[in-house]
Parts: sequence; structure tokens; C-alpha cells
Amino acid sequence: MTTDQIITTVVSSLFSGIIGVLVSSYYYRRYENRKTKFETFKRFMGNRYDLKGDAFSQALNEIFVVFKGSKTVMKALSEHHKAVTSGKLSEDELVKLFKAICNDLGLDISDFNDSFFLTPYNTRPSSAITNQSSGRS
Repeated sequence: MTTDQIITTVVSSLFSGIIGVLVSSYYYRRYENRKTKFETFKRFMGNRYDLKGDAFSQALNEIFVVFKGSKTVMKALSEHHKAVTSGKLSEDELVKLFKAICNDLGLDISDFNDSFFLTPYNTRPSSAITNQSSGRS
């Protein structure tokens, strides 16, 4: 082998290795970001039976950090926060937030209506959903 061939082999090996590391790192970060979003969404959906509970509040507060790159989720979160802090019923804003997160994650929600998001299994008596429903009757 000539010197030129050796240099070409070494440079191309280094270049392909660097490209491989960069591509792997990109996909790993993307995977981890998506995994974190799904974990937050699972806690958000899983604890909706008690809208005033600590677990639901923690997931709601986590959305700000985890979905910071999504303008639609941030807008829906901001609208929900504004409604909650002003003491208004926030069902519409909450549904918009659920849907914005589902869209960000690429989940098909076309088979579900708004009541699916608002009526969880085994709603707690202290939940805001139960209090709102009983106040309407």
C-alpha cells in the first residue's frame, strides 16, 4: 500500500466513524425526548381522575419543561393556566391541551370525543370534574 492509500483509508475511516456517532447521537436524543414526552403524557392522562391531586398537578407542571419545543402545546398550556388561575371552569382549555399533546406525539384521536378526555374512570369525589358535574345538575 502506498502512503496515499493509507491516508485515504485512515481519513475515510475517521470520517465514517464521526458521521456514525453524530447520527446515533441525534437519533438517541430524539428517542429520549419522545420517551420523556410519552411518560409525562401517561402521568397526565393517568391522573386525570383527580384534577386537584398532586400527581396530576405534577404532570401538568412537567408539561412546561417537556413540551417546550411545541408551540401548540405551550399555547394550550398557557390558555389552561390562565383559565385555572382566574377561577373559571377550564374544561375547554383542558381538552385543547390534551389534544395538542396528542397531536405533538402523533397519536390519532379521531375516534375519541371531548367527553373521553374529561370523563376518566373512577373519578374521585374531590376532583374538579366531579364538582363541576354536580354543580351543573
